[in-house]
Order: sequence, then C-alpha cells, then structure tokens
Amino acid sequence: MRRSVHEVLGGGLVADVVLWRRRDVAIGILLGALAVWVVFELLKYTLVSLVSRVLLLLVSILFVWARAAGILNRPPPSIPEIHITEEATKGVADFLRTHVNTVLSVSRDIALGRDPKLFYQVAASLWLISFISSWTDFVTLVCTSKLPSHFS
Repeated sequence: MRRSVHEVLGGGLVADVVLWRRRDVAIGILLGALAVWVVFELLKYTLVSLVSRVLLLLVSILFVWARAAGILNRPPPSIPEIHITEEATKGVADFLRTHVNTVLSVSRDIALGRDPKLFYQVAASLWLISFISSWTDFVTLVCTSKLPSHFS
C-alpha cells in the first residue's frame, strides 16, 4: 500500500506546513525562527536580558501612559488587580517541601554510602553532563537534550 508524503507526515497542519501547502504559516515560522536567531545570536541577548528589557519597556509605557492620562484628563490604563490566594501558596509550598525533602533524603543516603549503586549512577551522570557541557553552551545543551525526550 502506497501512502503519500502528506499522509506519512500525519496529514494535518504539520504536514501542510512542512510541504508548504500553508505558505503563510510556514513563512511565519521561518520569520519567527530568524527573529529568534538574530536576537540571541547576532545581538547576543540572553533570555534573562531579553525578558528584563521587554518588561522595562512595558513598565515605561504604562508609566508614561498613566502620567499623560492625568495631564490630559483621560482615563489611565486599566490594569486588573491580581492576588495569589493563600491556598495556592500553601499548595505550592507543600509540593516544593515534599520534593525538596525527598531530594535531601536521597542525597543524604548517597553521601553516607547507603546506596553505592545510586552514587555511581549520579557520579557518572554528573561527569557526563560536565564533559558534554564543556563542548557547548547551556541553551544548546538544553535544547539538544530535550529533543530525544520527545521521541521516547
């Protein structure tokens, strides 16, 4: 039974984009990837510096808008009040506490020599991460290590 390339690629939106049947979406993806490449590689931004500059721009615009609205007798920008509930905070704290305690317990067992097999696995993993990360930067390492996890 012969199947078309479109069917092999799943037959949906992804297949349409890969085969350039949806040119607008394909061009948008390529331009977005180009913009990301220019920002991070040519302009040498990091994710933290980019986010901080975007937030600085947003805060500055809102500040100027609010000050100008007062001077021009216009309504200020409508910004909703956001509150984090105590229940949500306690839930996150309990989740973090449980996982941190588990990691600390396992770390203590490894340090005291109670689980030699796990110690050798952790040591080998940390050495491998150190060895591989010496070849590349952090972002590339994260991206390339994330890729195989999508296929397993």
